[in-house]
Amino acid sequence: MYRLRFVVAAALVFFVLGVAPAVAQEEMTGDNAPAIVLEDDQPAAAEEAWTFRYLVPTLAGITGIAILGIALGYTVRIRGRYRVTQ
Repeated sequence: MYRLRFVVAAALVFFVLGVAPAVAQEEMTGDNAPAIVLEDDQPAAAEEAWTFRYLVPTLAGITGIAILGIALGYTVRIRGRYRVTQ
């Protein structure tokens, strides 16, 4: 069972790091030109960096879930170890 989990995890990592970025790349036409050319006369609006928009909230959520999981696991282990007698 451990080997199966390892193989599935390795395959998913390979897919995410190797295949998915290649699929997500921009498609080009036959003469190696972009399919759609956009001309924009207005200056681009300043946006927040992608790290602030996506990475920071994701890491904050994962950290919160990890802290809750650790607290829950600690509570369950302590309750299972000691019994209150009267």
